[in-house]
Amino acid sequence: MSKRIKAKPNAGSEISWQRVRALFGNPQPPADVWERQFDGFDETLHKLAQTPYDQIDFSDLWYYYHDLAYVELQPELFHYLFPVCLIDWHETLLRNQSCAHGDAEFHYGLMGGDVLHKMLTEAQRIGVGRFFHDSFLQRLDMESELGTPRCGASAYGWLARFNSLGRIMPIIADIWRTWWQLETTGRALSAVQYLSGLIYFDGENPVCDIWTTQQPAGGPDLWDHDSMIYSTGWTSENVTFLAGILNFDFVASHLHQATTKLEGHPAYRIAAQVLADLPARQDLVEQRTAELPKLLEDHRAERWSV
Repeated sequence: MSKRIKAKPNAGSEISWQRVRALFGNPQPPADVWERQFDGFDETLHKLAQTPYDQIDFSDLWYYYHDLAYVELQPELFHYLFPVCLIDWHETLLRNQSCAHGDAEFHYGLMGGDVLHKMLTEAQRIGVGRFFHDSFLQRLDMESELGTPRCGASAYGWLARFNSLGRIMPIIADIWRTWWQLETTGRALSAVQYLSGLIYFDGENPVCDIWTTQQPAGGPDLWDHDSMIYSTGWTSENVTFLAGILNFDFVASHLHQATTKLEGHPAYRIAAQVLADLPARQDLVEQRTAELPKLLEDHRAERWSV
């Protein structure tokens, strides 16, 4: 059974079973299951539909994530199991893991089956969007350090999830506006990480020291995602928002704000170094802030042009 993670939520933004179940009217297990499981495991799907929430093995969502993408969904079954999918999304985010089980992945299922539009009311879409928003900010609030061996690929799991969200719904503006108020230490630390990706070339980023004896620190690659969506990038709404707000002035002002927020924190020295390095990198940052929305829009993006 998947390991569960418990993290203290922010006041007013609790992530809980009660919250996700309420979005769908506190559904009970469906009395009858007529949905045909995509891979032919109908009996397993029926068993999952009758399992109490606290006994569900999240790895069994392999069956249902395939169904999200490929089959006609039974509304009663969807209302019962989609809250499980949302809690899986939250818990994998906290663990810096993709929301996938085997070859079945949540974001891909949502896009492939146009689930958010076909299966949710407008009120439910708003509620799910708020859930993603609050869960993501809770994950940022867990950030506690910079420049340690944690800065391998998994250290930027929150960033990969942010970019996966950008592929499935127009939510980036809401998350961005809350994040960049930089009200918590974790949000300031993640801001320094994010902005450092615009300022440095691979091998010179002080936010992420040498994390093995052989490999220099790289990244963060600001377009990486943890979904299995490879045929499209961010939605047009998300791209338009980022293109309209991200520029050198944004980087300079928010890097200064984040560094100030970190005064007295062990990461302050590194943040101050990034801030001091910024003026000499203005041309590079201007090029990259203009290029990043295009990289996020183009699913074939692999690297900066500069």
